[in-house]
Amino acid sequence: MAHVSTEDAMKARKVDLISYLEAKGETFKKEGNYYRHTEHDSLIIKGNQYAWNSRGEKGYGAISFAMMYYDMTFPQAVMDIQKGDYKELDRSKAEEERKKEQQPFIYPKHLEVQKQTEIKQYLIDERKIDPRLVNWLIKKDLIAQDKKNNVVFKWREEGGKGQVIGMNRQGTVKMENKRGSFKQIVPNYERIHAGFTVDVGKPDKIYFYEDPIDMLSHWSIKQNKIQNARLVSMHGLKSKTVIQSLMDAKKEGYDIKEVIMAVDNDKAGKDFIQTMKCFVDLKEDIPTHEKDWNDVRKKQVSEQQPKETVQPKKMKPIKEVERSV
Repeated sequence: MAHVSTEDAMKARKVDLISYLEAKGETFKKEGNYYRHTEHDSLIIKGNQYAWNSRGEKGYGAISFAMMYYDMTFPQAVMDIQKGDYKELDRSKAEEERKKEQQPFIYPKHLEVQKQTEIKQYLIDERKIDPRLVNWLIKKDLIAQDKKNNVVFKWREEGGKGQVIGMNRQGTVKMENKRGSFKQIVPNYERIHAGFTVDVGKPDKIYFYEDPIDMLSHWSIKQNKIQNARLVSMHGLKSKTVIQSLMDAKKEGYDIKEVIMAVDNDKAGKDFIQTMKCFVDLKEDIPTHEKDWNDVRKKQVSEQQPKETVQPKKMKPIKEVERSV
């Protein structure tokens, strides 16, 4: 695989997205502060952010867009952008608009309820997450139930011990006429590349997951094999979350010796791993047969249940949970 320098990648990130796309023949219609693609009307761009709503694609910058829209690899996207003489995004103007429109993140504590029945039923009974983990996360105020019975995953700084800087909500029931259940990400726009994070002991390694359910599934499977680690949900496949997490860990005084990608066993996950190998020395821990770690966890539980029914045994506490704070 071709490699690109960090300097080239950073220059490519600064390129104005509309300038790049119009040079490649794409056409847009301006609507207020947005640009709407004339062929794909659900594809809109504002500043350097894009959202293709009909396909559930969102991202930032020319590199990310080229990888999504033109099916390029990371190095291919950087080199393609380098071919042209594109203007850079006017960051001062973009920053001014952002500050006007986006308010500082304030965690909506008033939406929480004391009741935990629905989130426990969803996480433990449906998703098969180890009940000890669920109870520990509730006790440490890392997850909660809201008034609409969603699971609220709180994005806390310092591996889950600091202030809440963002959150994501996961529905506990399937939505009518739609695939899957309700999902929402509510980031702090000053820390937009953060995610749901949990420390297990004193981290010398970081595991990256596509979402919190995969994280908790993997932890439930590995249990005491995961020690002295930081677990991070990227809420997708986001290189900037990886970089931000490594920077945060260093700032907090942790010497991270290993980076492990525990993403899905699919093309997107494997491509992401190859892309990140251009920048980070990493290991991969992906499912062997199933698509994601929750599928693996469900299979594990289904295979264990008959044995446990015949010969039940007392559950021992997970060491990481006891000493993770």
